[in-house]
Amino acid sequence: MSERGLSQRHTQYREPAASPRFLLLDFARFVAAFSVVMYHYTLRDTGQWPESTRQMFPDLSLISSYGYLGVQLFFIVSGFVIFMSTEGKTVSSFIASRVARIFPAYWLAVLGTACLRTWLAPELGQGPSFSQVLINLTMFQVPAGVPHVDAVYWTLWVELVFYVLIAVLMALGVKDRGYKVFLFLWPALMLLVTQSENQHLIDVTGAKYSAFFAVGMCLYLIHKRGSQVTLWLLLAGNVAVGIRNTLEFTVPSNPEDGRFVTDTGVAIVVSLIILLMIVLTLTPLKHKGYAWMVRAGALTYPLYLTHQYWGWWAIRSLDPVLGTWATLVAAIAFSIAIAYAIERWVERPVRPRMRRFVTRVLAGKS
Repeated sequence: MSERGLSQRHTQYREPAASPRFLLLDFARFVAAFSVVMYHYTLRDTGQWPESTRQMFPDLSLISSYGYLGVQLFFIVSGFVIFMSTEGKTVSSFIASRVARIFPAYWLAVLGTACLRTWLAPELGQGPSFSQVLINLTMFQVPAGVPHVDAVYWTLWVELVFYVLIAVLMALGVKDRGYKVFLFLWPALMLLVTQSENQHLIDVTGAKYSAFFAVGMCLYLIHKRGSQVTLWLLLAGNVAVGIRNTLEFTVPSNPEDGRFVTDTGVAIVVSLIILLMIVLTLTPLKHKGYAWMVRAGALTYPLYLTHQYWGWWAIRSLDPVLGTWATLVAAIAFSIAIAYAIERWVERPVRPRMRRFVTRVLAGKS
């Protein structure tokens, strides 16, 4: 199968057919998800391993402690590719593509994890209530103040807020100068929100992470329109806000929470993530890579959605039999296998049908 054919069948985000694919960016998405997987499996002490992860993975946990910053990488990638996906699309086609992309795998993940926690592995913690599951299926549990069925879902609301903002900008017919104004005002406003004492407002607006989406949007505008002083200044400003918010909200004040991260270490890692994104989007490497990277990128979303509880269940079940390192490898393989099954037998067949259905609904057709 040709590289272009693979892009059409396995890509998470669609772009005009004439545009070369950012293959390394696909792989970067997978790396972001995998770093979060390693953070949850080898750093967080959740009682699934027989001992503290610090004791079981004394060296690896020093590295995986920074794995949660994969989320920042994923938000930057989203800012770039979601903005790119608006090219040549109407508002309705953009909405249809986003709904079809995020909900099929998400619905299955919510229901599967709820069943796992309730019946198959209640030792992982009290299962969610029926009403909690229903509200989670809407993806509106954050504004509703309802707990997530799986804590990793918190990022989905942040993504959804970004999608809504992009749809609004498209509906308003915003062009280049308008986007520059937006890339200044939105993160600045969200910075003010983070200074408030209203935690619910901070969560509902996704204020802590807006700058990372803005970084991705800046990179896309530089890629598409060429190097401009204003764009580089906007990029630098959003990088500064993003690093500031990461240090403010993710570096633990209590080292006993299980992470080894430091202010300096986090600032360096986030800076390297942004430098990596610059290399992957603005240098001759941007269209390099291999077709299999598209497949890896396609696994990102279902892997992120399902890895936590299903992986913990595998760890708890297999460690007494296989031992530490074999169990870790098996849990990772198991999570990737689940992600592949969802991508292959749920997302691929359901996504185009749902996109057509939502398009018809938005057009007022039955």
